[in-house]
Amino acid sequence: MFTYIFDWIKNLVFYLILMTMLMQIIPDSDYKKYIRFFTGLVLILLLARPVLGVFQLEGEFENLYHSMEYRQNVKEMERAREQFESAEEGYFEWQQDMASESSEGRENADEK
Repeated sequence: MFTYIFDWIKNLVFYLILMTMLMQIIPDSDYKKYIRFFTGLVLILLLARPVLGVFQLEGEFENLYHSMEYRQNVKEMERAREQFESAEEGYFEWQQDMASESSEGRENADEK
């Protein structure tokens, strides 16, 4: 138990030192506020990890993440399928237009 707490504190200290160094290296820019926001989110996750472990919720968050990731992948695949189908329809229409133009061209050549 004490080793778990010691490792947790060691990880927090390492993260804070690393983020402090990163924030000192980055020049003042518009991106600094985004980096600070992201590092704050990661810090919240690091602080919440022992609490989640006590209530055995780590697995629940992992399952939630994977289900959200799965839904996002399904949506992307559906969009890709719709784009493919519309491109396929456009190709068939183009092919029919080319065939009709070709047959019209033959008819005009036969008439001459």
